[in-house]
Amino acid sequence: MKNFLTAATSASLITACAGGPAATPAAAPNVGTGPTTSLAYRVPSPPTALFLIEDSLVVGVNMAGTDFETTTTTFLTMNMLFAPDPQGVGVFGTVVGFDVSSSSSLAGTRQADANDLTGPLALTVGRQGHVEVGAMPALDSAVADLTPFPGIAFDIFPRLPGYPVGQGGVWVDTVSWSVQDETSESATRTAYTYTLTGESVVDGVTLLNIAVEGQISMQLVEGVGDALSDQRLSGTATGFVLWDPEKNLPKRSEIYRELEGTNQVPGAGTVRMRIGGVVRLQAAY
Repeated sequence: MKNFLTAATSASLITACAGGPAATPAAAPNVGTGPTTSLAYRVPSPPTALFLIEDSLVVGVNMAGTDFETTTTTFLTMNMLFAPDPQGVGVFGTVVGFDVSSSSSLAGTRQADANDLTGPLALTVGRQGHVEVGAMPALDSAVADLTPFPGIAFDIFPRLPGYPVGQGGVWVDTVSWSVQDETSESATRTAYTYTLTGESVVDGVTLLNIAVEGQISMQLVEGVGDALSDQRLSGTATGFVLWDPEKNLPKRSEIYRELEGTNQVPGAGTVRMRIGGVVRLQAAY
């Protein structure tokens, strides 16, 4: 049972990660109406921020007519240091708080905290949000499947348009990342549509509201030889980003994911799966 239950946690392997292709604007950009704003990642002043991230995930499987659920909740706090980089902005993140708990009727409750985590997060973020991962924290091997990395590296920084947009402006982009180790390989692809919907004033700061919609496809192949499992899921991502045009960073975001699919598991046949959850981010400067 462990193979397909842990495989459902968004392919959370930690040995390698690659960013998606460069931003590709729509052929006929919809820039919206009224005054326009250019959005791009730049080094904020001061060049630091504290990011608080909450990831809640429910994985359901149906095997032989019986339903099982695994609920995983992650709380992560990271100090981020930003610096100029030829490709955009260099980001160095240090974990200052981490707790994850995963519970299921089959495996009971498993937990990990900052004592199980080692290493920094090192990224390069292009002006429009193209992420290249250089290093990421790793969890102790006994609980490695509970890590929120590398996927969370791509959740922090949404893609931005390569042209000024106004009210109602729309841009599209695709984020792809993959991971591989000795016994597994996974790939995730999300085609996003972003819409600038207006402004909000939070603590005296004017933030830009960006609506987010995405189409997700995931595949995870795990195991060796006759014990090879093949998981395929697809679904949607919906939510919003509040963009701080003074800091050139996201101030807050919430992205909800709903996916369904199957896992071909040796000895168990076709297992129906569903995944639902939300990633929430809050930045403090």
